[in-house]
Amino acid sequence: MLTIGILDDGIGVFSTYDKLKQAVCANFIIQLLDDSFPLSRASASALFNIGKKAIDNLTDMGCDVIVLSSAALSSLYKRFTSVSSVPLYSCDAPVMHACTYTASNVLVCCDGSYCRRHSLPNVMYCVMDNFSQIAETAQEQQIVDYIEQSVSCYVGQFDCVALAGSSMNTYKGCFRRVCPNVRIFDSLDGVARRIRKKYKRTSADDGFCRVINGKGDDISEKYRAFFE
Repeated sequence: MLTIGILDDGIGVFSTYDKLKQAVCANFIIQLLDDSFPLSRASASALFNIGKKAIDNLTDMGCDVIVLSSAALSSLYKRFTSVSSVPLYSCDAPVMHACTYTASNVLVCCDGSYCRRHSLPNVMYCVMDNFSQIAETAQEQQIVDYIEQSVSCYVGQFDCVALAGSSMNTYKGCFRRVCPNVRIFDSLDGVARRIRKKYKRTSADDGFCRVINGKGDDISEKYRAFFE
């Protein structure tokens, strides 16, 4: 059976896992780089070293495919592909996905590093540098409040929302509560589609899922509620 590795630094990785599990029958090994959280604040050289070590580790563990669930890791996708011996998938730039379906104004919710990497017409960037930290510890209403506060100055100016972060994907429902009348795109729909197309389901049975931390220790029991 196909084994897919998923790399991220926070609970957004489980949103990625859910999408992929629905798309393809596979075993999953999730490497949660919790000791490097948040990855978005690492320098490019540090981020590359962290990502390469994790990719090598998942490859050694038998992963056939590795998904870079983190937007920060995905920013170095081309560098990682040059040193990886297995196929890599990065999370999409959701603004591009949104622009494929609409010529309207797009509000991209992201961290500051993502904002600095992309510049497109009809696109506004709502920087939420604290979202990943809030998503790890806050209650849903606190997350909704943070989103409302962040997007308040853009009300009436956008027609769809693009989420540039796996933790944001996890709380897509909170964004829908704040922006109920617009379409919301996330950064992993395209990845799931491409993997489903290439690795068609060959079994109705579910494979296993393991979670390891940045040191390689098995922490599946701690997060079992997220993947059972």
